[in-house]
Amino acid sequence: MSDRLTLSCWLRNYNALSMIPQWEKLLGLFPFSKLSQRSTVLRVYAVNLSEPVVFERAYAPPFSSAEAVAISREFQHEDCAYQLECAWDLMEQGEEDWRMAPVNVSLWCFGPEFDNDTTDHVRIEFGLEDTFLPQPDDDASIRASHTNLRSLMRLVDQVGAKLPVERKHLWSESGLNFAEKLQAALSGGGSGLALQ
Repeated sequence: MSDRLTLSCWLRNYNALSMIPQWEKLLGLFPFSKLSQRSTVLRVYAVNLSEPVVFERAYAPPFSSAEAVAISREFQHEDCAYQLECAWDLMEQGEEDWRMAPVNVSLWCFGPEFDNDTTDHVRIEFGLEDTFLPQPDDDASIRASHTNLRSLMRLVDQVGAKLPVERKHLWSESGLNFAEKLQAALSGGGSGLALQ
């Protein structure tokens, strides 16, 4: 079974006053899907994720982050967390061929006092890492995964450029090194592609 791929970021001078402005920056740079017909859902949690959701609202497409940020400000507290379930457009294998399609993703912002095991401040859960790993000996898969990887790396670079990132970590839930998995997949396929 495939691992889930996540980007965790720790931000400089992060506190209860700076968290919503950083959340707003993250939402402002995220490339929300133009193809999705599903609702985008905002959830607010307090204290930890085992507690009931404090607030939940679904937004019909097209999604604008301004209202979600305004709602988040209403719940601005050092022990709150904000989750946005949304989508972005990536290459996916359809019944006959690869095509651009909406892929689910979760964006998170954790208050500095929220009970968060990984202690990260903002997080992007990209979904299954198979979306970014080529299938050996499948040229279409190699091209599609390369397109998806470029989108992933562009977003990771933008997060690093627009937010005061002190440390970031792209990780898989199993703890296995995603870069090594990618290199193994590229070597096995003989694609000649490399991370840029």
